[in-house]
Amino acid sequence: MDKIKVENLSFSYDGKSPVLQEVSFSVAEGSYTTIIGHNGSGKSTVAKLMIALLEANTGVITIDGMKLDEEHIDAIRDRIGIVFQNPDNQFIGATVADDIAFGLENHRVPSEDMQEIIEEFAGRVNMLPFLNSEPTKLSGGQKQRVAIAGVLAMKPQIIIFDEATSMLDPQGKSEINALIHDIHKQSGLTVVSITHDIEEVAHSDHVIVLDQGRVVLDGKPDEILRHEQELISLQLDIPFSLKLRNALAKEGIAIEACTTMEGAVEQLCRLHLKN
Repeated sequence: MDKIKVENLSFSYDGKSPVLQEVSFSVAEGSYTTIIGHNGSGKSTVAKLMIALLEANTGVITIDGMKLDEEHIDAIRDRIGIVFQNPDNQFIGATVADDIAFGLENHRVPSEDMQEIIEEFAGRVNMLPFLNSEPTKLSGGQKQRVAIAGVLAMKPQIIIFDEATSMLDPQGKSEINALIHDIHKQSGLTVVSITHDIEEVAHSDHVIVLDQGRVVLDGKPDEILRHEQELISLQLDIPFSLKLRNALAKEGIAIEACTTMEGAVEQLCRLHLKN
């Protein structure tokens, strides 16, 4: 079942230069979908259109069968949460607890119920000991954990991550990606991640590739990542496992194409035992 359906979406900021051109795709309920593309491909614009921060010039966005329009915008926004690239832009409260509480207040959650909810979701992102800390004094990874907790506390059905790890160091990026995958696995939420991280793409359920405002590839990771030359021509990377396969091929060692390091290591182990 489609949770999100985008049909013939077009958008321009200035009315002259198109950012999106006839973009169409669907996102299955409960799936982990990644949207990738080089800078300027339109992927973050898609995210803003899906939460109605921008209004499309033409085309239709449907969420749970409801058209994204004035009649349904409030109901749709109640179902969607978004985590942006820079968590500092999302902080409102003086403490972590205050920040998580902000969304609950907007949803008119009774004050007597808030503390339990704040502690529950701070615990889910491993930030319970920091409830009284100032958000500005946290590390980049900790700030994103707080932003994620604030979104989760509002209990959305869909979470959009708009390049949520792009400002983090490799360790912080790995930790947040692991957290997002854990949340998805445990909750069954529909996740849409706008990302440059090709390793995240390899572990998703569904991949949409944008170039110059158009969808150029759409499918499962193992299908998309086999288009190595096309991805490289689009200024995108390929997973290390595929780079390893190519390097081994040059040395006369053949392994099957795989999109994860786990798959590559398993094949190498089998070859070693066989020899």
